[in-house]
Amino acid sequence: MRRGGWVAIAAFAAVLAIVSAAAARPSAQAAATASCTNGVSIGMQAPITGPAGSIGADQLHWAEFFFTQWNNQHKLKIHLVQEDTQLDPSKASTTAQALASNASVMGVIGPAGSDEVQAVAPIFKKAGLAFASGSATRVSLTSGAWKGYFFRDVPNDGVQGPTDADYMMSHLGVTSGSKVMVVDDQESYSTGLADIVGQSLAGKGVKVDRESISQKDTDF
Repeated sequence: MRRGGWVAIAAFAAVLAIVSAAAARPSAQAAATASCTNGVSIGMQAPITGPAGSIGADQLHWAEFFFTQWNNQHKLKIHLVQEDTQLDPSKASTTAQALASNASVMGVIGPAGSDEVQAVAPIFKKAGLAFASGSATRVSLTSGAWKGYFFRDVPNDGVQGPTDADYMMSHLGVTSGSKVMVVDDQESYSTGLADIVGQSLAGKGVKVDRESISQKDTDF
C-alpha cells in the first residue's frame, strides 16, 4: 500500500478511536457540550510546521477530509481545533493545556511523537480527555498508566523492530554471523526502534554495530 494510504488509515482510525472514547470526558461537561446546537469539537495536535511539517500536513489533511465526510452525512457537526506542536514536547504541553481548557473539545487526535505523548498524557488524563496517536510507537506508552485515555492505531516498536529484523533475514540476505550496522538519527522514534531492531538481530546471531548521527549532519 502507498504511504498516503497508510496515513489515511491511521488518521481515520485515530478519529474513530476519539469518537468512541469521548465518554471519558466528565459527564456533566460532556452532556453540556453534546447539547450545543453548534456541534462539538475534536482537537488535533500535529507538527503542522517545522522540520516534520510534511508528516503533520498529511495527518491534518486526512483528518480534515474525514471531518468533511462526517459533517456531510450527519446532523451533529464536529469541528476540528488545530494545534501545531512542531514535534516539540514543550509546545505539545502548551497546546494540550489550551485544548484541555476548551469545554467544547471532546477528545484529541495526536500528538505525533512519543516524547509529546509522554508530555501531554498527564494533562489530558486530568481533564478527562481521550486522545489517540497515529504515529507514536514507544512501547511504554501503553503500559497501563493512561489506560482508558491514550490510544494508538499503529504497531509499537516491540512489534516493528522484530518485524524489521525478520525482513532483513528473509529478504535481504542477512544470516547468523552476518555483520549489520544499525543507525539512528537521535530522535525518539528512531532510537527506540533502532534499539529493538539491534536486539532482535543480535538474538538471531547477527553481529550488530550500533551507531547514532544527528539529523542535522550532512557529511557522512
